[in-house]
Amino acid sequence: MKLFVPSALVLALVGSFGYLSDADTAKDATGFAVAKAVDEKLAGSELTLVRIGLDGVCKVRRSQTPDRTELDLDERCTQILPSLAEARIWEERADGTVAFVSANGETLVEFFPGDGVSYQSLRPRTPLLSMYRGT
Repeated sequence: MKLFVPSALVLALVGSFGYLSDADTAKDATGFAVAKAVDEKLAGSELTLVRIGLDGVCKVRRSQTPDRTELDLDERCTQILPSLAEARIWEERADGTVAFVSANGETLVEFFPGDGVSYQSLRPRTPLLSMYRGT
């Protein structure tokens, strides 16, 4: 009897680890599905790009063509990040990130689905950029 109770507690604890890890996996999958749904809603729409710590904002527009998603940035975007002058393509990746890519294939900026905004910059590390729907 002395071994039964501790053994039962250990088995219950080990069993709960499997349950919790499945819950975390489901949570991650749900988060990705929500990010994907947000991204689909934004297709062909206008977003606002902001550099954290800078007053200026610019508009980002994307439109789907048969072979890729074109990116159109207004002229104020180069004040936020000069390399954005070369951005031509909105590239969505399997891991949920979005990249602004130049015509020659160079990744200029990478974003991940953010919490509270539509996207937050991942690369470059500075300056920190946010992109959201609306004005």
